[in-house]
Amino acid sequence: MRRIIVAALLVVSSSSAFAAMDKGAHDRFVARCQTSMYMSGAQCSCMAGIADKKLDALAIAYLSLDPLDVRNSAAMSKQMTGKELAAVDNFMKTAPHQCKGAR
Repeated sequence: MRRIIVAALLVVSSSSAFAAMDKGAHDRFVARCQTSMYMSGAQCSCMAGIADKKLDALAIAYLSLDPLDVRNSAAMSKQMTGKELAAVDNFMKTAPHQCKGAR
């Protein structure tokens, strides 16, 4: 079942790789950010805006996964290229600092 979910995420993500983040993706990203990073809604919305500009849909979906769900995270990361993983890494190193003062 989990493989089906990951496969569905990959298909949806890859088909809209360069589309703007829709409201559902934005809301999932913000919710995961608040839960996992203990940041405010404003800070997480700021990060979602940066993610929408700098990351593709697959990277955004990856960052929206539960970090404790190792199986799905690992499966998705194996589908990502080195460039995509580097973009996620760079995003996580820079975006939280850029959004620190968001209110």
